[in-house]
Amino acid sequence: MSQQHKRPQYRVPSNEDHERVSAVFLGPKAENFAILKECFNAVLDKQRAVRIGYHPEDKPSITAEIKASSAYKDMKDKLISRLDELTDLLNQHSIPFYSPRYSAHMCMDMSMPAILGYISTIMFNPNNVAFEASPITTHLELKVGQQLCDMFGFNTDTLATDKPLGWGHISCDGTIANLEALWPARNLKFYALSLRDAMADGAPLSFIANTFKIETCVGDSRLLKDLSTWELLNLKVHTVLEIPSRLNEEYGITSTYLDAIMGDYIIQSVSKDDLERRWKIEKTPQFFVAATKHYSWPKGAAIAGIGSENAIDVPVDRNARVHVDKLREFLQERLDNRRAVYSVVAVIGTTEEGAVDPLSDILDLRDEFAKKGLSFVVHADAAWGGYFASMVPKETPGWRDSGDAYVPHVGLRKDTEAQLRRLRDADSITVDPHKAGYVPYPAGGLCYRDGRMRYLLTWTAPYINQGVGESIGVYGVEGSKPGASASAVWLAHEVINLDEDGHGALLGEAAYTCRRFASHWAAMSTDESSFVVVPFNPLPSELEPNSTPEMVNDEKEFIRTHILNVENSDLVKDEPAMKLLNQLGSDLNINAFACNFRYADGTVNKDISEANYLNRRIFERLSVTSAGEDPGSVPFYLTSTIFAQKDYGECASYFKKRLQLEGDGDLFVLRNVVMSPFSTTGNFVQKLADIFQQVLEEEVDRVRDRNTPKPGVHSFVMQGTDRIHLVHTPSFHMAGGRKQLIFTADVSEDALKRVKLVKEAYPNVPFILHNSEPALLSELVSGKSFKGFIAIDNSSQPLAEIEVSNIQIIRKRSLDPEDLNSNYPNAFMPFYLYGTPEQQHIDHVLAFAPNAQFSAARVQLSLDTQLSEEDLAKGVIVKATNVRERSMQPFPETNKLPKGGKFFFSAGKEFTVEVCRDPFPAITDDSIDLDKVTEVITKGKLTLGPDLYIDTDKLNHEFHEEQVDTIAFRNHPSGHMSTKSKHSWAKKVDKHLYNA
Repeated sequence: MSQQHKRPQYRVPSNEDHERVSAVFLGPKAENFAILKECFNAVLDKQRAVRIGYHPEDKPSITAEIKASSAYKDMKDKLISRLDELTDLLNQHSIPFYSPRYSAHMCMDMSMPAILGYISTIMFNPNNVAFEASPITTHLELKVGQQLCDMFGFNTDTLATDKPLGWGHISCDGTIANLEALWPARNLKFYALSLRDAMADGAPLSFIANTFKIETCVGDSRLLKDLSTWELLNLKVHTVLEIPSRLNEEYGITSTYLDAIMGDYIIQSVSKDDLERRWKIEKTPQFFVAATKHYSWPKGAAIAGIGSENAIDVPVDRNARVHVDKLREFLQERLDNRRAVYSVVAVIGTTEEGAVDPLSDILDLRDEFAKKGLSFVVHADAAWGGYFASMVPKETPGWRDSGDAYVPHVGLRKDTEAQLRRLRDADSITVDPHKAGYVPYPAGGLCYRDGRMRYLLTWTAPYINQGVGESIGVYGVEGSKPGASASAVWLAHEVINLDEDGHGALLGEAAYTCRRFASHWAAMSTDESSFVVVPFNPLPSELEPNSTPEMVNDEKEFIRTHILNVENSDLVKDEPAMKLLNQLGSDLNINAFACNFRYADGTVNKDISEANYLNRRIFERLSVTSAGEDPGSVPFYLTSTIFAQKDYGECASYFKKRLQLEGDGDLFVLRNVVMSPFSTTGNFVQKLADIFQQVLEEEVDRVRDRNTPKPGVHSFVMQGTDRIHLVHTPSFHMAGGRKQLIFTADVSEDALKRVKLVKEAYPNVPFILHNSEPALLSELVSGKSFKGFIAIDNSSQPLAEIEVSNIQIIRKRSLDPEDLNSNYPNAFMPFYLYGTPEQQHIDHVLAFAPNAQFSAARVQLSLDTQLSEEDLAKGVIVKATNVRERSMQPFPETNKLPKGGKFFFSAGKEFTVEVCRDPFPAITDDSIDLDKVTEVITKGKLTLGPDLYIDTDKLNHEFHEEQVDTIAFRNHPSGHMSTKSKHSWAKKVDKHLYNA
């Protein structure tokens, strides 16, 4: 079956694409093993031949006698043994990037041309820092630069003199490429000012000062020496880059002479701060990038001396693309305040959401502000999205049906295509071949629209320039770098081709798979399901001006019927379905999505922290997060990210609204990056979606369970020996344990006697009281009495069975997320203080999560005014002002507590305190605003004794309420107490009580 027609925007109807793609990968099941093995053998055979053929008259260095020696044989055996060990470790513990089940980070199987290019070259180990160390791979790197420039639309024709000549090279990764892009933008900004200094009276170029004119940003032609500092800071890029050639043409000044004399003036040699002082630049220039930026940008700003605070975040819109109107406002503000701008960065494929910034609009802003007198570089960070330029569509022939093996692919969405077409007008572009280029690490890249920008970075060393070839190392950040990367990229480009029928087809198939995943995230949940799945990118029906829930549900039902479980060969014939499919998901092959859940009564959870818990649990089950885990046990790989409210702003708020969540907390988001062209063969995506749904449903049951209070065994730290005070050991992770609870109670005389005896002998051993029969916490303390037992920990025998009666609540506060504060206390650390005139105790006020419980019995007080018996009975709040909680958060994990009493909460530690009246009710389910705790009763010192309870672990970690909590003695001198030590303490305590 075949037909001829112009390719629609949403598909390339030719199965030959997939057949070609299948020939360039080893395959998920090593289907092309024979080809790769044959090629490996050919590489090694040629390596042997070239070594034998180089001066064949030379005698072998490794003789037969050497090979026969025991030392040689021992070392050979060691090599084979250790290699076998290494390969076993790699096979057992490496992440299966090659599998269609892997859909997490920007990692996939490398293409065979890339592998073979790398392996062929690594045998020679060329160093592309200098031409004489890498004659062929330097040439290949320059060819790769040309190939990438061609793909982006930069001019590479040396005869086309009406356009600047593009130039590109390989770096180790996108981070280094982004740093390099900042470097010329910075140098370019100051070059004309340095030239003006070199033209001053008595300076080397003073002879041209009265004749050398230059065009300003707004189009005026004037003497350079007469331009203001502001005008020189805002010359257009091509104007600055033309200066050396103009000086040569108009005055005969050679580049050698110019470089020599400019070394005393340019920022490459002179401190930026010194230059800014010399030129009276009070406001250092800045650059702009989306608030969701890659971490490489503030890092690069710091390294380049620009300062990360001058990497200005631009808010993003609901689609995680840079907000053009906000950018315009920022640029106008800089223009009004005469603050120069180095560059504006457009992200072409964000690594978290696959979003493509509106490059066309940013380039229009460049032209708009140039007319006003503000000039800047436009850099495209296309580390992820650069290779998608190969998908820019052309006309192609028809397709033929090949059954289950048929994998169609979608094209670029029109808006995304429009942005990729404008890459040709950016000043510089970062691209990562080791991402969407399917080549081995390390292989990033940087391309300049005007290759002369690279000369702004030139650094040379005497040993480098000793040949006629061009040494690439003089232009970039790196020194030594592998020529093997250049070979890998070049061979991959040569075999696959950077056009729509080659690399574009490969990425198109991955894009098709990505949209099939997106269809599952969009339509997986219904109004009746226990879960809610919401893709970050809204459905078309959601974007309609008059969108209604009915319209959205109808579109989801269409997806379920026409897309979800439909074979590729049938789906591609359904034009309405394919048209909708192409509108699902992100701009570039990343699906960000998040899950929420419904309670048993059908209501949707509103709590961000609980939704985050659900998504984090899913992520932990569908990823490897520690070295001890078995990668083979993960049935489907996903990854995650955080939508921080401060970075995502409106974007995060809108996404949370669609998830029916409330509040300004950060959102934990799931992601699947799709690079495999094999995931949709035989509708394999459906199987992976089913795996995900099963995990989701299991985790919804778990999160429902932890949010449903149910009878359980609770733990209470016992404080005091005159009047027993009991402090609940809470948990943020279980509904029945989200209470900070302090109360007094009567216990039997026999039990009290036992407590006093042990405390006299072992003052640093905390006793824990547990209720004997499972109960709700609220019911336990609201009744007249309950039965329980005292123990050191869960592994020891009960020391005493007791009845707790006459319960008097001192504090009972909700620790539900909505009842917590918005942050930790900044100027102090708060504690509840309570007790009797003879014995006083404290418990840390848990204002925010995550947190840690710090309780101390029988503290020593030295106050200006003694507290009344009534104050101690009711409880007050103590502010420890010499320790500040926010600065100490997050508290360390249990096994990381400092030893030897160095921790801030240990025996003998003294706190400077303010004792305040507690303005809040003793029993409340509302949040307490600690800023309102201002009525100071008295001041003084509080000193901790040995009777401490510290829990930095259980409060935040999940546990089952049916289990008696295992108490770790964190106040023990060893930092924590092992199970063996606990048993030892229990035996000592039992013996002590027996002897008593």
